[in-house]
Amino acid sequence: MSRALIIVACLATAIAAPSVRATTLTLDLNLASIHTEHWARDTLNQRNEGLGLTVQLDPSWSLSTGFYRNSYRRTSAYALAAWTPLRIPLGAWHIDAGGEAGLVTGYHRSEVTSRPLMAAGLLRVVAPRGWSLDLSIVPNAPNRCSGFVGAQLSLPL
Repeated sequence: MSRALIIVACLATAIAAPSVRATTLTLDLNLASIHTEHWARDTLNQRNEGLGLTVQLDPSWSLSTGFYRNSYRRTSAYALAAWTPLRIPLGAWHIDAGGEAGLVTGYHRSEVTSRPLMAAGLLRVVAPRGWSLDLSIVPNAPNRCSGFVGAQLSLPL
C-alpha cells in the first residue's frame, strides 16, 4: 500500500512541475545522515546517496519526491510536503526553518516507529543563486530508533 501511495505522489509532483515556473524546480542530491546514537554511527550507513525533485509552490510550501540509499543499505523512495514559515535573513543568504512530513519506503517495522509515515524538522540554508543545503532533523525514538541529521544539496533547474 505505501509503495502505491509513493508512486501516486511522485507522479503528481512530476505532473505539477511543468505548470510551475522553472525557477521553482530543484534537483536534490541526497548526501548523508549523521546519526545521534553511538551504536547507529558504528553500524548504520551514514552515506545516503540519492536523487530527487522539489517543486517550490510558494516561499513557505514545497513538494519533494525521490529516492536514496537508506541507513539500512536499502533503496527508499519518498514523497514529502515541507512547510518553512520562518525566514532568517543573512545578507544575500537566508535560512528557512520549519518541518516536513510524508511517506517513505524501504524500512522494516522494527527499524522505525512510524513506517511508512515520516516527519522531521527542516533547516534550509539558501544561497543567493538559489541552491540550498537542506538539513532534515529527526529526534531519537523508542525501540532503538536513532535520530539523525540528514543532508541534501538542492540545485535550481
